[in-house]
Amino acid sequence: MNISANVKAIDTIKSEILSEVANLYRALAEYDEVGEYENVAASLATIIAMDYILARRLGLGFGGIDYKITELLEMAVENGHNLETTFSDMSELRKYIKSR
Repeated sequence: MNISANVKAIDTIKSEILSEVANLYRALAEYDEVGEYENVAASLATIIAMDYILARRLGLGFGGIDYKITELLEMAVENGHNLETTFSDMSELRKYIKSR
C-alpha cells in the first residue's frame, strides 16, 4: 500500500466530513417545521458514509465500527442516557444495527 496516497486519502475524507458538517449546520439553521428534509438527510448520510470510509482507510472494518456503535448504545441504555429514557433512541438504533 502506498502510505503517501493513503495519508492523502485520509486528509481528503476528513476535509469532506468537515465540509458536510458545515452543510448540515446550514441546513439545520434554515430548517423549520415544514422544512426541507432532503438536505438534512443528504448531509447526515454523507457524514455517516464518509465516517465508515475513513474508518476503512484507518484499517478498521465496517463490521467493527457497527460493533463499537452497538457497544456505545448498550452502555447508553444501561446508564440511562437522557435520549434513551425519554425517547428510546439508543435501544431503537441498537436493534436496527443488529438486524442488518
